[in-house]
Amino acid sequence: MNFDFYEGPTTESTSNPRITVRRAGLMVLTQAAVEMLGEGVERVQIGYSPETRAIGLRAADNGARGSYRLREQRNSVSRLVDGKRVFAHHGLTVDKARSFDAQDFGDGVVGFVLETVEETAPAEAPAKAPSRAKAKTRKR
Repeated sequence: MNFDFYEGPTTESTSNPRITVRRAGLMVLTQAAVEMLGEGVERVQIGYSPETRAIGLRAADNGARGSYRLREQRNSVSRLVDGKRVFAHHGLTVDKARSFDAQDFGDGVVGFVLETVEETAPAEAPAKAPSRAKAKTRKR
């Protein structure tokens, strides 16, 4: 058999600080991006700037409200953080995985600027279902 092997660029190196956003807001951080957050970071908080369309992550304490765990991936040094709720809250959708260069925004915030990610209406709390109780009428 004759094979034509692809010899293009290799997959992303863990030495490049990159953040990949998968559908619905699941984020994958390379080891270099995690190191930008600081040594020993296990949890992060996720922020969004509508003016600059930037997503920012900062180290968070275990008890901090709105913090997300940096999860390990099997057989990889990259880390996962589930930003689905944050993306839904701000009405951000990602139709396919996109990788971004991680940037240092200062004050311990590391992130990326969204480029061609669609915005939808922000998620709202579901409306209360109308009461099913029927009004009682009196017989006269």
